[in-house]
Amino acid sequence: MVHSFSLGGYELNSEDKPPVFLAEIGGFFGQDVELASEMVQRIIGIGQSIAEQPMVLKTEILHDAEICLPGDTLETYASKDGRVQQENYRDLIERKVLSLNSYEKILRNCSDAGAPFIVSVYDFKGADFAHEIGACSLKIASANLVHIPLIRHCATKGLPLVIDTGRATLLEVEMAVKAAREAGCNDIVVEHSPDGHPALPKAHNLRILQTYRERFNLPVGLSDHHTGIEMLYAAIALGAAVVEKGVHVDPDDLDIDISHTMDLDDLPEVLRSVHNVWLSLGNFERDIGIPIEGVIGTSQRQCLVAAKDMSVGDPIDFGNVRFAFPCRGIPVQDWDSVRGRKLSRKVLAGLPIQWADVAQ
Repeated sequence: MVHSFSLGGYELNSEDKPPVFLAEIGGFFGQDVELASEMVQRIIGIGQSIAEQPMVLKTEILHDAEICLPGDTLETYASKDGRVQQENYRDLIERKVLSLNSYEKILRNCSDAGAPFIVSVYDFKGADFAHEIGACSLKIASANLVHIPLIRHCATKGLPLVIDTGRATLLEVEMAVKAAREAGCNDIVVEHSPDGHPALPKAHNLRILQTYRERFNLPVGLSDHHTGIEMLYAAIALGAAVVEKGVHVDPDDLDIDISHTMDLDDLPEVLRSVHNVWLSLGNFERDIGIPIEGVIGTSQRQCLVAAKDMSVGDPIDFGNVRFAFPCRGIPVQDWDSVRGRKLSRKVLAGLPIQWADVAQ
């Protein structure tokens, strides 16, 4: 049985509870604290207006450029329309770094509204800070899946972990989960993120969600790197308890990781669609005795009808009987048990044949 626990106040159980949507703002706002706060406030408001669909804000704590060595390493990224940019990796990090005070200001919007938030962390200090300011979970980014010291440190915080598997081998994922468990954390989401920024459909390999769930008995999720949103829905159908998608006020911008974000204006519609996809999964069996809300009309079946005037002693066979909607007599599914039996009383042509009309 898959381990179930609470993430941001929402129970993770892909069968009985809707998946938790992680609305990620990452570092999409650059160093613009006011823009970040505006995005957070809008996301919180949207989440409150669509309360039936669990949603948690997701961001990161990138506070120290020294996490990246100086040098000539280049990072390549693209926009949705295919423009490509190369940038020195250290320069990229330096223009994304924010002080911890700035992050506290941004995330205070969540605390003030009582809205949960999850944080990707890259070092011990960032993890400690995220815990102190009230993060409901810590995320291990795919690049840090093999950073066992960081995983162990985060696992001691008493918070659920989201472990992004990225391009990792199954053995590396096993090592990361094992490290977290041995350090005291059993509440883990194993999150799949496909190769590519953006990721092509054929690179998604979404069936690996089932592999992770069966291997670890843990909830699984998708960090969506596709330009569209259909992969979210496919992941939910495959049992994802968490789906993560970047949201931005300018998803056409040319910057790192922006190409697979969606427009913040589209978030309400996507949340409703996510919830509807989950609702559509239903149960493993159909129970026709339970009324379904919103269903207009009924499912009609046929019954046995006298094809001509029938007398006492006439046999029930294809020569005397036809079938018609709606079922107001002997149901058609009982044909085999009634075929060949004789009538105990007359039935006029066009009238349904009742059980009381059949000789015992």
